[in-house]
Amino acid sequence: MTSTTSPDRSVAERLSAEHGPALTLGDSCTLPDDLVVEIAPGAHLTIGDRVSIGRGCTIQVHRGATVAIGDDVSMGECIFVSAMAGIRLGDGCTLSSTVDLRDHTRRPVAHPPGGQSVPWTSGFEAAPIIIEAGAILSPKVTVTAGVRIGANARVGANTVVSYSIAPDAVDTGVPAGTRRTVEGAPAPRDDVRTLSVGFFGTSIMEHLEAFNSRMTTQADLPEPGSRVTVEGWHSRGWVHRLALSLRAAWPYVTFDVKNHGEGGATSRDIAGIVDNALTVDGFGYDLVFLGCGINDVWRRFQGRTAEAVGLDEYTRHFTTMLNQLSGHARQIIVVSETPFGPIDAPATVGEMNGELARYNEAAATTAVGHGALFLNVWTPFAAAARNLAPAAAADDPVSLWSDGVHLTELGDTVLLQQAERILVEHRIIEKLLDYPLLEREAALTAYGPLFARFRPTSS
Repeated sequence: MTSTTSPDRSVAERLSAEHGPALTLGDSCTLPDDLVVEIAPGAHLTIGDRVSIGRGCTIQVHRGATVAIGDDVSMGECIFVSAMAGIRLGDGCTLSSTVDLRDHTRRPVAHPPGGQSVPWTSGFEAAPIIIEAGAILSPKVTVTAGVRIGANARVGANTVVSYSIAPDAVDTGVPAGTRRTVEGAPAPRDDVRTLSVGFFGTSIMEHLEAFNSRMTTQADLPEPGSRVTVEGWHSRGWVHRLALSLRAAWPYVTFDVKNHGEGGATSRDIAGIVDNALTVDGFGYDLVFLGCGINDVWRRFQGRTAEAVGLDEYTRHFTTMLNQLSGHARQIIVVSETPFGPIDAPATVGEMNGELARYNEAAATTAVGHGALFLNVWTPFAAAARNLAPAAAADDPVSLWSDGVHLTELGDTVLLQQAERILVEHRIIEKLLDYPLLEREAALTAYGPLFARFRPTSS
């Protein structure tokens, strides 16, 4: 790396002369004489217009990385910025004194050369740091790799930011936690974070409903007793409602939801759907919900033995699916099946549920073995059904099932609540909003597009 040392020219002239095309420097900047700028080969630093930097600051841009400082950014004294993937400061950001931004960390080594670990054997993992427009970081804030701080956010003094922060949030503490929100300008929409969410399961996830536009247009509802044409089928149920809940809770994030649920599917069928989605479509997910088993059991009790799937085969399919998904999803949630309702004689339903419980136990064990979370919806669903039964017997038309297998809106609500609970309990969305750490070279490739517009084509 190179650094500025000559006192004979203005800071801007020295920087431009020393770094050439590796530096893009805007107009009307205020730069201190002791500013240290280090730009390695293949790296680039962009400093926008009217940027003010205090004394004692250091900006390191390692090989291939990018640091982009927007217009009207104010940086206090003794700030340290070091990038191996990329760091971006949005327009109008304020960084108070002694803020520390490092987008990398040492990678642990399981088998160091010679059997003894030394500091340089592990290499580095990196993930970008992005601070959006108008954010304010108070003195002595530390921001770790992979974090995105939203537009207009406020970060209190001495805070360690190890999770991404929402726009307009006020965060303090170690680690940072949101205390309140402020009203700020609309967040920029040119680089919206997108999370992909996949659902693989049976009709409990697919939940098809007939669709006609007049049925949902309040100003043009058909008259009672009139006829409408079914225009198509929409997936609704708890998956659709969860997607709406995510978009409402995180309006600054785009959720790309793909519902692969299929009515009547057994684990045998769903294994093929997973394989097709991952190997043929080549799609990767941030979050996946996986659940099946009810049809595996039900087919045997229906006398459709050729379609029934025994417990051993079910476990093999589940293991295969989790092996595949583990390489294409950052977080997997295995969802237990809901129990059967009154579709047959009570004794038969009891036997069916006893068998289905064994499949759920196998799914739970397999999930834990693959580092996936297991969402037990059976227990709260069964509890709700027991407590609602007296009301239903009293001629109150409440039920969790529409036909003993498929769910009513009330049944869907139970599943929705449980899905929301596990997301909140494990802070899943917050963690997924962080950019994942990757090996240094892989990080440059994966995250390069985030910084492409800040690099001249010749650099």
